[in-house]
Amino acid sequence: MKKVFYTIIFSCLTFFASAQFTVVSTVQSPNDDENWGISNFTQNMGIGYSINERTMIGAVKNGDDYDVFARYNIGIGFVCVDAPTEDASDNIKVGYGMNIGIWKNLSFTPQYTLPLNEDNNGEREGKFSMGLTYNL
Repeated sequence: MKKVFYTIIFSCLTFFASAQFTVVSTVQSPNDDENWGISNFTQNMGIGYSINERTMIGAVKNGDDYDVFARYNIGIGFVCVDAPTEDASDNIKVGYGMNIGIWKNLSFTPQYTLPLNEDNNGEREGKFSMGLTYNL
């Protein structure tokens, strides 16, 4: 039984040791009566797990809830899918983004997403966002 336990522990450690984690954040612009602060950079912060060189999955804190995301690298950028944890099938967004290297493992990430479903007014308004990523 000890051998099985140690084998499982060793397998898990090698799995995580070979993985690459990424910290992601979306910059939120302040309201008209507010100033820029650190909370503008940390309000929508999360972590991603690179499954392989092209695919990343993760979760981002969005207010009091969490959103899940997946990114697939297509060479000159990435295709992304974002969904909240509640009513995910009704609120899925797809988009395109790029990682622009700033310094070593730090990147600037512009991204444009568009909802798959129309809202109550029959419109699908896209959203442009900017963020930062750091590969651990």
